[in-house]
Amino acid sequence: MPSNEGTERPSRASLRRPNGRPQACEPCRKRKVACDNRQPVCRRCEKTSRGPDCQYIVDPRMSIVAPVTSAVVGGPPGSPTSSHASSRVHQPTAAVRGTSVSSSSFSPVTDTPLSNPVTGPGYLGPTSFCGIYEEAEERLSLFREIACENARSHADAHVPTSSLPDLSPRTLETCLVVLRQIPLRKEAERLCGVYTNPNEMWYWLFGPRALASLYDTFEECLGDGKRSDAALADMAKRLCYNTSRPFPENADEPKTWERQFSGDNFRWETLAILFTYWAFGTNVSTPVRCEIMQVPKLRHKMNDYLEGIDICIQLCRSLNNGNTFLLFVLFRRTILESMKSGDASPLVWRGQGDVVSHLTFLGLHAEPNPPTYVPTICSEWRRRLCYYVFNIDKVIAAFTGRPPAFSRRYLLTPWPLDLPDSDLMSDKATLAKVAATQLDANGWNKSGIVGPSTICRARAVISTFRDEIFELAMGNGVGTTDELLWDIFNREKAAVAALPSKVLYKHEDLINPLVDHNMYAYKLLVRLEHLQNGFFIYRMLKQRGHDIQADLVAVSFELVSLTLLYWTHLDRVPRIVTDLEWIVMAYAAPSGGILSQELLCPSTTPGRTANSGKNGPSRFAIIEKLFLLVGFLDWVSPNAPNSDLCRSCKRVIRHVLEKVTAQEPAPAPGVEQAAPVFEPWNWDIGGTSLDFDFELLDTFDWLRPDVHASQGHLGNGLQ
Repeated sequence: MPSNEGTERPSRASLRRPNGRPQACEPCRKRKVACDNRQPVCRRCEKTSRGPDCQYIVDPRMSIVAPVTSAVVGGPPGSPTSSHASSRVHQPTAAVRGTSVSSSSFSPVTDTPLSNPVTGPGYLGPTSFCGIYEEAEERLSLFREIACENARSHADAHVPTSSLPDLSPRTLETCLVVLRQIPLRKEAERLCGVYTNPNEMWYWLFGPRALASLYDTFEECLGDGKRSDAALADMAKRLCYNTSRPFPENADEPKTWERQFSGDNFRWETLAILFTYWAFGTNVSTPVRCEIMQVPKLRHKMNDYLEGIDICIQLCRSLNNGNTFLLFVLFRRTILESMKSGDASPLVWRGQGDVVSHLTFLGLHAEPNPPTYVPTICSEWRRRLCYYVFNIDKVIAAFTGRPPAFSRRYLLTPWPLDLPDSDLMSDKATLAKVAATQLDANGWNKSGIVGPSTICRARAVISTFRDEIFELAMGNGVGTTDELLWDIFNREKAAVAALPSKVLYKHEDLINPLVDHNMYAYKLLVRLEHLQNGFFIYRMLKQRGHDIQADLVAVSFELVSLTLLYWTHLDRVPRIVTDLEWIVMAYAAPSGGILSQELLCPSTTPGRTANSGKNGPSRFAIIEKLFLLVGFLDWVSPNAPNSDLCRSCKRVIRHVLEKVTAQEPAPAPGVEQAAPVFEPWNWDIGGTSLDFDFELLDTFDWLRPDVHASQGHLGNGLQ
């Protein structure tokens, strides 16, 4: 039983040493034993009847963290205990840390809403300063267990608005800037309805309910009528308080996890995620999407949402040490910036670096992989989020030619299991049963369903090999050999061939009604990324003097041909239309450059079989695809973020086509120029002749045999 003397003490703010670790009480510190840091009396002192001696000495260098439930632990709201604790702890002082990933012009927050953010050292790896002590005392694991227990016990504790700490005037005004930009409920639902990315795990699981929770919980603040600043101020206090509390990342049940960021526990991170959906919806719901930044009425709305995201990021950083939701916001903010500024923009590069830094701080790159792993929604969310970042990091590196920020050599997290999102919403026991019965030994789903996790896993396989390629292509060249390049090529080819057939692209998928739009688009993307790996390796081998031109031309032709399907069959992939600018520049433009060089200086015999066994494209086929590519590049709006790059590529390809179509093609070295052979038309059109009989619309009469015969009789009569 706890001693009466210990329980009568008022709740205190938790203390941390300068290195970020929790401060031990004096009896435990002097005896050099582990302290669970519980206040007002730790468990060890309770068991040993040292309650009166259990004291925490305050050092000026220490960080003081406000207790998350001081208003409800010491007594009911309004009681002397709760008011005393609240008045002693909550005083707005410290400064906001961090910088935004965008170039928005809002004023940074200079004081935090609460006394101090919930701080901590984050992920500490095996070489960190506390690694040896963790092995000796296993103290960190004890602390994490206690922290998780406290977080779970405090998650559902509701504090009345009247008992929440006040915000400083500057912080309050910053919060109001964000809250005033929240759209009306109907508009918010419409914008979220526009967002149709099938690979978005968070939205399809929680998005609609989180949106409804926002407007239901804060109905008085966000009504359709005029919104008062007083009501929004109460909402800001609630969001700041919730965000300052610990955010548990290891819930076993989906409903338990959802309660941590919705309803009365709604956080700034949740609002920031909704802002990203509103920004995406605004960006794709206009008739001419790329002109949105040119129309003042639409431009200011888009900028308002982006500014709302940036301020939410600043508030989250000032209130806590970060979590996976903040990482998700940073990730999506970087994608939004690429759609605004272009994929080669320094803002995108800076944002991706921020994402990777936050990911490694949280330790998502080193998630444990126990032999008896039982999946939960939180563990699968962390794994999938890690590989979202890893995959997009390789895409950005390939697009810009800059070294990737996230190396596979430090990636210890296993792939997410190939589980449908609907199964992740099951309870822990049901999810474990599904994983045991529906997954094979490698974690792939045996049902043949292609879900978001399926695509994420397949792209992770290809991205891992791409990281190897980039080490050789962008490194100092030490250790790069032909054998090593061919080894990567063969291993990557074998790994892709070993993928489940459900993620492998087939040409008949284009007309297969059983393959829906989303599945087709992402199977095509997986194929393009695989081909691009081969493209990079062939380029490196050619630079090293290998006669590999036939293979390079063959893979370039296939890259251009498949990329053109996104444009020529736009009705087949309607939900990916917002990504066409980067797709054409990432996959078709480099390959188009190789085909243009082949037209100018033919180095292979037309139709020659490449070393890979693929027949090389004919000269006519290359010209045909390049003309289509010019049309694709011309289709990109001049106001699109990558329009300048598209115009440059289009101009070069047009000049090449003008040159090669205005003169006889030059023969390849060592190949004799064959004399042109003209054969008479012998079209057996018979019963398949076009018989439109639409008078002026009928421009196919020259195809009919009877027309040629009548023209012959007429000619004889005139003679």
